[in-house]
Amino acid sequence: MAVADIRHEITHALVLNEEAEREARWAYDHGDDIDKVAAAGEMEFLARQKAEILARLGEIDRRIAERRTLFSWVRQQWFNVNLAFESWIAHG
Repeated sequence: MAVADIRHEITHALVLNEEAEREARWAYDHGDDIDKVAAAGEMEFLARQKAEILARLGEIDRRIAERRTLFSWVRQQWFNVNLAFESWIAHG
């Protein structure tokens, strides 16, 4: 999988996380006491998950900004071959 595709998927995960945060915030603001407790736990979990997603996004952006070398190309190709092989085993 190309780095740009991975970045797209991570950005999509970030959008889903923010949507879940909005829903949890609404439940916290408008729910009863039990809903508020559950929403507070969900908001805490989503905040940690968002931090991990943003860290991964920063890591990918740094990777994209790196200079391409023959070694990095070979490493990427090896990863792609292994991924295709695993997919073939799993689905074939």
